[in-house]
Amino acid sequence: MGGGGGRGGGGMGSPEAPPATTVIVRWHSALPIKQAVARARYGDEAGNSPEAAKTLQRQETHYIVGMIGLPPGVARMDPKKMKSNALLKIKDRPPVEAEAVQPARGERGLDLYLFFPKTLPGSHVIVLEDNEVEVELKLGSTNVRRKFKLKDMVFGDKLEI
Repeated sequence: MGGGGGRGGGGMGSPEAPPATTVIVRWHSALPIKQAVARARYGDEAGNSPEAAKTLQRQETHYIVGMIGLPPGVARMDPKKMKSNALLKIKDRPPVEAEAVQPARGERGLDLYLFFPKTLPGSHVIVLEDNEVEVELKLGSTNVRRKFKLKDMVFGDKLEI
């Protein structure tokens, strides 16, 4: 499995190899994603909806990373184990374990939302100078991993993750 549209897993057509699965990994706490969700949910009313405005203005206490399109079998895994196997990696810092994992049925399989603490004492607020952040979820013998270059995540002169 791969993240962000990448592919992984599987092999060159080997009969024993599982089929490759495309998993989308995105930051649901980022303003552009929140805007897209508001447009999808409220349509033309998104600009006038008090609920949409509340969502867009909310200051997140967690980095929320969505993994979209995981195989449905992942839903049978122990949520506590998934939580401890979900990591946010920032160079020169200890990995941050997810505080919560929330599964949801998606159009392409299972969607999983990982909640990493952002504003708790001792946590690290990610800044542009961190250069790169990696999200990793270990699922048995398979890893879903995606690196993000922070310079590519600037929106309106502000880092949005």
